[in-house]
Amino acid sequence: MSRPEPRLWSVGALARAAGVTVRTLHHYDRTGLVPCSGRTGSGHRRYTGDDVTRLYRVLALRGLGLPLPEIEAVLATDDPTSLLATARLHRKRVREQLAHARRLHGRLDEVIDQLEHDRAPSTDDLLDTLETMAMTVRLTRVYTRTGDDGRTHLADLSRVSKTDPRVEAGGAVDELTAAVGVALAVPDLPDGYAGWLRQIQNDLFDIGADLSRPGGGPTPDEGPRVDGSYVTWLEEICDRVNAGLPALRSFVLPGGTPPAAQLHVCRTVCRRAERRALAVPDVNPQLTRYLNRLSDLLFILARAAANGGPEVLWQPGRRPVTP
Repeated sequence: MSRPEPRLWSVGALARAAGVTVRTLHHYDRTGLVPCSGRTGSGHRRYTGDDVTRLYRVLALRGLGLPLPEIEAVLATDDPTSLLATARLHRKRVREQLAHARRLHGRLDEVIDQLEHDRAPSTDDLLDTLETMAMTVRLTRVYTRTGDDGRTHLADLSRVSKTDPRVEAGGAVDELTAAVGVALAVPDLPDGYAGWLRQIQNDLFDIGADLSRPGGGPTPDEGPRVDGSYVTWLEEICDRVNAGLPALRSFVLPGGTPPAAQLHVCRTVCRRAERRALAVPDVNPQLTRYLNRLSDLLFILARAAANGGPEVLWQPGRRPVTP
């Protein structure tokens, strides 16, 4: 029995299906971002299922706000879990968009009800509606000007100072996510690290969402809170990697290989994120447990990333040799 021919898409058919222009696909092909896998005898582009998968990743990451050079770097990693991580981040963004759209729908219901009963909406009602609109727009536009007064929205649409402990903690977690991204971009990252670090980045987005919800659990639209399974996963990797390392005789001075040095930076940022999270009232205890365990894992990964080279240990009281 002969195998069916693989399905192919013309540039026009793929553009219509993906909601982009033919010119965009031509640009992605020329730059190598989404190269077509073949051409007809007359030179027309033909796209395969693998090309469609790559295009999805590009468009999903664009929707998350990544510039094209960063997307190209993500696609360059040969990581079988990266598509899953992209889909999860995409789902999270859609979930946020749905939640904000429902909030805006509720605000509009209130305003319409007042108008239908010949009651003019109060200034506060209209301001609440405008703020909800701004939150919805912010998901597709980089700037909204709503934070120019030094305040920002939390997930419940309450406005707080940007120096609020909850915002400070979220900012530290955001910085940690970026530091992990730098570690992913460092050459000679050991095998297996990329999949772990991308999962950690996704977990950190969940932590940021958890921190943005004051005093309580999630709604179905806002996604899960961080629970014990997140910590268990970290502990399993800690045990697996640490089993192959020699016992420590003193504190390790950060450095060694570029991956090891950057993972030590990640570890210190993680410690700060943990301290900031502990200052948040009613913080989810599983969230701070995760950050505590993550700093342990980053330390272990940094040691392992030294590739078996000699570790430089702290020598208390050591002074430089006099020339």
